Amino acid sequence: MATTIDEPDKLEIFAMAIAQLPLETLHNERARIENSIDHLQRSNREIEQYIAETEDDKEKNEMHEVIIENDDVIIGQKLRIEMIKSEISRRSG
Repeated sequence: MATTIDEPDKLEIFAMAIAQLPLETLHNERARIENSIDHLQRSNREIEQYIAETEDDKEKNEMHEVIIENDDVIIGQKLRIEMIKSEISRRSG
């Protein structure tokens, strides 16, 4: 399984990093991560279509693993977005 951002040490480092970033950079980072999520979700849909069309069981299993890895990354990215939202809100008072 892939290593994701939701590991406690990485989350702490990410929280410290975003606390130092200018507000504009936080907004840009949020947009960048949201774009990444959109691409991963589109990729998963395309892979699911491929799985439905192929008859190669080994290939299907490998592609299912890719979807699982993408989903893990998406979870971590959504958590990052929530952390960024919290930091923006904290600064807004």
